[in-house]
Amino acid sequence: MGIREADLNRLLAALREGEQPDTAGDVRRRVLATITEVVGGDIVAYQSIDPATGSSEQVSVPDGWETTELAEVFTRHVPQHPLLPHFLRAGDLDAARLSDVATRRQVRDLGIYQDFYRPLGITHQLVCRLGTDLGVADILVFNRGGSDFTDAELQLVRLARPYLATVVATASAGAWFDSALAALEGVDDTAYGVVLLGPLGRIRVANRAARLLLSTYFRRPAREGGVVPEELGAWLARQSAVARPYVVTRGSRRLTVRLFRHRAAAALLLSEAGTRTPPVATAANLTARESDVLWLVAGGRTNAQAALALRISVRTVEKHLENAYAKLGATSKAEAAERAFGRT
Repeated sequence: MGIREADLNRLLAALREGEQPDTAGDVRRRVLATITEVVGGDIVAYQSIDPATGSSEQVSVPDGWETTELAEVFTRHVPQHPLLPHFLRAGDLDAARLSDVATRRQVRDLGIYQDFYRPLGITHQLVCRLGTDLGVADILVFNRGGSDFTDAELQLVRLARPYLATVVATASAGAWFDSALAALEGVDDTAYGVVLLGPLGRIRVANRAARLLLSTYFRRPAREGGVVPEELGAWLARQSAVARPYVVTRGSRRLTVRLFRHRAAAALLLSEAGTRTPPVATAANLTARESDVLWLVAGGRTNAQAALALRISVRTVEKHLENAYAKLGATSKAEAAERAFGRT
């Protein structure tokens, strides 16, 4: 029997519902919620499985049925699963039923059936692979104890598979990028800034260090969703296939911006270092370190951030600021910066 119009409409409605953003949720549960609106089972699971070791992890509807003992039984017997060669070795990205590759008698003679599926009351199965990453396959597994999955249900899963695979791939890419940003956030605030560029030089994502550096070195604040500072925008427009770094100096600090392209995407890497020449203080004979500290805090850094940037203690930063204020006859960082560097 072919797919009925009502079933196709249910599939389309479920896919539209699955398009709603859920940044805090588990993509696996989002996929399960979408597909179980169309094709159900006694147990439906999103499973990640390593065919080399038999190890796996999963979330399922309903939840809470799997015990440690059952997980050990599955790991021990999974190499003999009839669908394993079909999905994990042959690289078939479609969907198939257990009954498509083995007879009922062949299945019942298997240890995985006797020790795992039979105690759970499962006699029929439909499997769909969503993708593979580092040899680990992500699959949807539909399990039933009554009647087998129909041809129409198999076709519905096959129709949904490309969309669900895209949802999983997109969520995975986002998770990896978030992890990379989180790792950078764990490094010294001043070490590296990362800016992921969107279309026409707009800032899609920037980590904390990038926001700090952009606000320090450019007059117009940069924010996510906005455009890069005008100077950087002009530099980006001039770059060819091999981009030359953009360098800007403020006081005794130097910002270097490098452009990295990958296919249609682009990112900026910002790094800061000291220059060889001391900063110029126009109104008093500040030391190089006093000028460095004053420049950083006047540019929006906290005392703690300035301390990290210069590899000194917060108390030393405070002492340098006290000395600078005294030499300049100033009572605030804005007034001190104006007298030392002119307009900032």
